[in-house]
Amino acid sequence: MDPEVYEVVEQLRSSRSMPLLRLVDDARLDGPPDPELDAAAVVEPYRWLLARVGDGLRLTPAGYLPPAVVTEAMSELGWLRNAWGKGNREEHTPVLDLRESAQRFGLVRKNRGQLLVTKVGRGLVEDPDGLWWHVADRLPDARSAPERHAGILYLLAVAAGRVADDSLLADGMTELGWSGGEARQPVSAIAAFAAARDTWALFDRLGLLPRSPRWDAPKLPPAPSAIALARAALLGRTTTTSSMPPPPRWGSEQAVELTVTLDGIDPPVWRRIVVPDSLTLRELHRVLQIAMGWQGYHLHLFDVAGVLYGDVEDLDRRPLGDEATMTVGQAAGAAAAFSYEYDFGDGWQHEIGVRQMIASLGPVTPHVVGGARACPPEDCGGPGGYQHLLDVLANPADDEHAALLDWIGATTIRTASTSQTRTRIWSWSTSTRAAGVTRRDSSRTGTAPPFGRGREECSV
Repeated sequence: MDPEVYEVVEQLRSSRSMPLLRLVDDARLDGPPDPELDAAAVVEPYRWLLARVGDGLRLTPAGYLPPAVVTEAMSELGWLRNAWGKGNREEHTPVLDLRESAQRFGLVRKNRGQLLVTKVGRGLVEDPDGLWWHVADRLPDARSAPERHAGILYLLAVAAGRVADDSLLADGMTELGWSGGEARQPVSAIAAFAAARDTWALFDRLGLLPRSPRWDAPKLPPAPSAIALARAALLGRTTTTSSMPPPPRWGSEQAVELTVTLDGIDPPVWRRIVVPDSLTLRELHRVLQIAMGWQGYHLHLFDVAGVLYGDVEDLDRRPLGDEATMTVGQAAGAAAAFSYEYDFGDGWQHEIGVRQMIASLGPVTPHVVGGARACPPEDCGGPGGYQHLLDVLANPADDEHAALLDWIGATTIRTASTSQTRTRIWSWSTSTRAAGVTRRDSSRTGTAPPFGRGREECSV
């Protein structure tokens, strides 16, 4: 069981709310996952997309699937009966959710105006059982802490066989310490569902949520296949839930001080971090996500002396390395500086400079020692798009001002607090690192739900 799932479950078990206690009990988390007897039928939308993309599919200039392909998807997947209009505009159909979730899950990726199947996707297109587990392992489908908690609560509700109840999600979010808006009011049912929306949408587009025949008819419980998928997502492929994974222990006696600078932004966005030299590049990716302020739902790669590590395939026949075994100490020995790219669509390039090796008398925990400025919002279009966003937000008379202000989901632009970043890295280092958490690619834009927790505001 993932440490974050375990933490949420334990918080709910310590609650005095009888509905939440029953929810955890009815999810049957002390037993193994339920077998899925028809995995191929459950993941058919993803299998269809992978097969249709094949060797590559040219996207429209706006980055969407062509209308003919959207119409084909709506017809082949049986979604036309619920379509609005002609059902051939991706942004107006569930095909957009399908494609973007496939990107977040690392099954497909965008590259130079094309949609391509990743190496992982090619390996799973003819393996429905493996694809089913691949999807389960990546739930909840979330971009932020409140969305993850809301997604976990939604998975618990489905695993328990509950009919849709947004009020129960809201009670769970409030129990977990979230609040709504600046007034710190209890989370509303609308806000709770908004946070869980991407996770709900996955079950909906896979056809696992039976629809009532009429709008005023009683709601129907989730299908058995939905319950099996939710329990697999919560339990993982192993069922040990008796204790949290142990906090990480680094035996390294040496640390590396790194300066990370986001390219193409002026004034610069930068961080100075200290990490153990035994930290792998995969683990460094997670540290960089927290330190810079990214949300972690896009693909990434490192380039160390011409060798690529991360979510990469045979790009330009360049040599590939394993980020799970390559350490920061080895990277620092190979080059005085190396690069880190996040989000292949927006193309956020980070220059990582090796400042110095530091002798340590004991275990080293990753931590931030300096930095300036918050990172740009996700999916804003790279350095050029970010500058355009800043220009529009600085000019209330601009025609796009209201729309972009609504898109970022905030009335003020907040900067990152170094102390908050340190706290987040410490929190990750004592729970998340042991779980081997991975992220998926997406080009999705959207706003964050209106939650605050303590002093840290939830914003994109």
